[in-house]
Amino acid sequence: MYCKSGSLKKALDIFRKCQKKGVASWNSMIMGLAIHGRGKEAISLFNEMCDAGIKPDSITFTAVLSGCKHSGLIDDGWKYFDSMAKDFNMMPTLEHYSCMVDLLGRCGYLDEAWDFIQQMPLEADAGTWGALLGACRIHKNLELAEIASKHLFKLEPYNSANYILMMNLYANANRWENVENLRDLMDAKSVNNRPGWSWIQIDEKIHVFSAVGKPHRDIGEIYYELYQLVSKIKKLGYVPDTSCVLQKTSEDEKLNTLLSHTEKLAITYGLIKKETYSPVRVISNTRVCTDCHTAAKHISEVSGREIFLKDRVRFHHFSNGKCSCNDYW
Repeated sequence: MYCKSGSLKKALDIFRKCQKKGVASWNSMIMGLAIHGRGKEAISLFNEMCDAGIKPDSITFTAVLSGCKHSGLIDDGWKYFDSMAKDFNMMPTLEHYSCMVDLLGRCGYLDEAWDFIQQMPLEADAGTWGALLGACRIHKNLELAEIASKHLFKLEPYNSANYILMMNLYANANRWENVENLRDLMDAKSVNNRPGWSWIQIDEKIHVFSAVGKPHRDIGEIYYELYQLVSKIKKLGYVPDTSCVLQKTSEDEKLNTLLSHTEKLAITYGLIKKETYSPVRVISNTRVCTDCHTAAKHISEVSGREIFLKDRVRFHHFSNGKCSCNDYW
């Protein structure tokens, strides 16, 4: 619970106080470290678990490999993936193969990730192809992305995230006709694109910021403060990344769209309403875009506040202009 709410220190405190730790306790703590980008610490805890005589299971290795993929530890990833069969007589599952594809892809080894999929003894599932597509988005490899997306459109025909990822890649390549074709395909299949939202708790109340629907009651105050923040962070080198906008519009309209991203609105509201010494904790249902990620780093610097953002994939802890993911996400 504490790991998933962003309170990693509390989670570690409770874990250390446990007198008798079963494999589930170790797995929870290792995975908690992994999603917070503490890959080296996740590996260290795994080794401590083995030294304590606790036999790891399949979930343990998923946690360790997740730690490797979230921290770019490619050599360690290979080591623990190979050790499953060699040292623990455990055959990797599709989930472990997906972790390796994700790890290779995130590190930029897209051809190796593709070869790895071809040589897998198991048929690749949506998780595997999704890992490859996500890596293609990071490194803007349109050729492999089209291969991965074709498989995903068959395996998950109603998963809007796959279509959005491909639209992002086509938009970055200025292939707007392909973007419109995908929109038409989504309409033809009645694929619903879930609107993005972010929420933050102020005192005992949850405040939701959504890309659609009625705006927040304090939206005027929020935008006023956000404009001030953007002015300040531009002096630190912030340059809006308009490639995050998937519409073929003017640059001014794209800039306005970036300002309306729900993560920025929720973070700004937290800065306004929470005590100056309190960290700002935001949860989003989508993967944070590069522009919001860069902006949050700078905002943490100019405001002197810690910002915790949990997106669809992992936790980001922004402090003094840096993020716990070390820009590897």
